[in-house]
Amino acid sequence: ILERLEESLVFVWGFANLVTEDNYRQILLELLDYNFFNRIDMSKIKITSFKKVLIANRGEIAVRIIKTLNKLKLKSVVLYTEVDKNSPYVKLANEAVKIENRSLATSYLSIDKMIEVAIQTKCEAVHPGYGFLSENPDFAKICTEKNLVFIGPEHHAIRKMANKREAKEIARDAGVSCLPGYSIKKLDTFREIALAAEKIGYPIMLKATAGGGGKGMRLVGSEKSLKNNLKLAKSEALSAFGSDEMILEKAMTFARHIEVQVFGDQTGNYIHLGERDCSIQRRNQKVIEEAPAPSITKRLQEQIYSASLKLAKAINYTNAGTVEFIVDEKDNAYFLEMNTRLQVEHPVTELTTGFDLVEMQVRIADGQDLSINQGEMRISGHAIEARLYAEDPRNDFLPSSGILDVWQFSEVPNIRVDSGVSEGQEISYKFDPMLAKIVAYGKNRKESILNLKQFLKNFSIAGVKNNRDFLIDILNKEDFLKANISTAFLSKVYPNGIHLKQPKLEDFAFVAVNLHENEFTLMQDKFFKIPREFKNWSNIKNLEKAVSLKCLDQLRKVKVYAYGPMLYEVEVDKKKFKLEIFDEKCKINGRNFEFVNFLKTNKCLTLIKHDCIFDFKEVTSSIESTAEKFEGLILSPIHGNILSVDVEINQNIKTGQKLLVVEAMKMQHEVMASVSGKIKKIECSVGSQVALAEILIEIEPE
Repeated sequence: ILERLEESLVFVWGFANLVTEDNYRQILLELLDYNFFNRIDMSKIKITSFKKVLIANRGEIAVRIIKTLNKLKLKSVVLYTEVDKNSPYVKLANEAVKIENRSLATSYLSIDKMIEVAIQTKCEAVHPGYGFLSENPDFAKICTEKNLVFIGPEHHAIRKMANKREAKEIARDAGVSCLPGYSIKKLDTFREIALAAEKIGYPIMLKATAGGGGKGMRLVGSEKSLKNNLKLAKSEALSAFGSDEMILEKAMTFARHIEVQVFGDQTGNYIHLGERDCSIQRRNQKVIEEAPAPSITKRLQEQIYSASLKLAKAINYTNAGTVEFIVDEKDNAYFLEMNTRLQVEHPVTELTTGFDLVEMQVRIADGQDLSINQGEMRISGHAIEARLYAEDPRNDFLPSSGILDVWQFSEVPNIRVDSGVSEGQEISYKFDPMLAKIVAYGKNRKESILNLKQFLKNFSIAGVKNNRDFLIDILNKEDFLKANISTAFLSKVYPNGIHLKQPKLEDFAFVAVNLHENEFTLMQDKFFKIPREFKNWSNIKNLEKAVSLKCLDQLRKVKVYAYGPMLYEVEVDKKKFKLEIFDEKCKINGRNFEFVNFLKTNKCLTLIKHDCIFDFKEVTSSIESTAEKFEGLILSPIHGNILSVDVEINQNIKTGQKLLVVEAMKMQHEVMASVSGKIKKIECSVGSQVALAEILIEIEPE
């Protein structure tokens, strides 16, 4: 630390003498807010040889990179399409260049477009973030050829690790243990692939050799489901990474997923920054990550640290990289892959080590040596990260898109929110569904869990379906609290599927009264502010309102009787409640009704409580009576693009038969028949864009 400060004493921040063992963590968290760095005059300090950086990415990671570039007094340039024009990263960057929006291939996945914008805006360096082009060796190579500093590893290292088959061969040669597997060749018949899978032994994992992040990955339990899963995995991989090359790998369904953060500089120095546990996953996508890994043995730590550094040295690796392992119940670690980029979950490492990993990336790309050796690296406290996704846990986690009507949270100590969205922004089906990473720090694991849970409970989000309640539910599970975690955690603690809390009768009563309150507010605005003491007054009889409210699978008839400006009696399915409304608080039958937020939009009435978010809709009798007419209509479960239509008009089909495949947020979803019968109409075609609840197919039921 002192060696780094010798470069520029002004970087001591003026309060080095005030730092103690007790307050250093709080000071670090304040620094990680980044706003502090904007008050430091670093104009006389030489940070890097380049001054302007193109961020070849979007969303949350673009925001994250911009903050460090601002800290280092470097200029940032970003690209954006029409759908991203109101995104925070566009507003935060020094320059933003609009590009066409025909497809990902012509925008964020276009190497030519990235290079063109970099040269056009006179950038000297490129940071790829994660996803998109970050692990594309051709992109790194072309950047170098165009005299653009690539803030990441050299293209030869990316190429070696980008192909999972080659990566395993290199790992074996370096003395790193690997799982049994098979590389599918282009000319392999399905029978040859099936025989290879049988030799490995089911269950197996299908993996795209060029990808990660759960895309192009499928768990296969038997030969019966191999063919269809192989087709879907290859299609996803081709769409996400431009290659459908696949490998088979032995699946360890009851194991831990642990990874090691490594760095290498250009003069051959290497360091690891500890491990992260990323075992809690859904569809091979990480949901919760933490550092350090809980209940990890010293022997396992030494094994994975040694293996990670061996692999990095074997390919002369430079910059940030992550070596991922699968660990069995006997603490044997097997190499999975190496991600040659910054990881989504890098904040937990930043909070426990005190390092800004993006700054380390920038300095190493500039040719600077690592500022610390392995013996000086220290881990302090515990950090845990939860990924907030736009998806519906109550409906098989289907992705959700639309307008983010509410996005509200308080800045609190020991919590870091990395996000690329803002209130009122459109959440597009074209991109990954992650809305934010909520990261909590504590002096130990128990404290970090409590901090994270408390923050999520008071987080208000509405407008798109999301997994906030699901995350809170996970944090409450006994197995999670005891660190009994593995890649099979979700199937173990939710053996019968995800069943989150359902609305109570009190919730229906509260929503009905607030609907009445909103109507009065509108009347106040329309008729020149009627005095509130006249609210609900009548010289004939008490005011009444009847409404039918639907939430999830519950439809309730609610009657509201007003007895004064703040006093109501509410009848829900013949059960009565006394409600008092005052100062944005509510009492039901004399007890406080705990809630975080309530709002009314054109779409629904949203009640946000500490452990659940409920969307209510006002239902008319005409809608109820026509519900049966929808039998046989197949509606789109999401906004997306049609990838395949697998039936024809007049074809006889059975309940559960696959009808078509729709793609959204980089994932593919099979749409099945809800009834048996004959295909009467097909209202979509391959390549067409469809909206949520749009009619796709009409079936004439048997």
